[in-house]
Amino acid sequence: MSMSATGCSRRAAIRRQRWKIELADSFEEAERQTREYWRHATLAERLNALEALREPFYGPDQASRRLQRFLVLVPFP
Repeated sequence: MSMSATGCSRRAAIRRQRWKIELADSFEEAERQTREYWRHATLAERLNALEALREPFYGPDQASRRLQRFLVLVPFP
């Protein structure tokens, strides 16, 4: 077995242990299951999911950029 096939098999085994498949009979039940999942997720799991959603849109190094600041001069009467 090649090195990449071994790696794929190992990753597949890890996914089978970690992933949980649930079936829902309605969209409402699926929504309830989703909310229940995130309600019990740890803070690290939530932040990792947020980063996984953010990175494709803004790139890997955009998190370190700061917000733009600007100065407005207001005349004093």
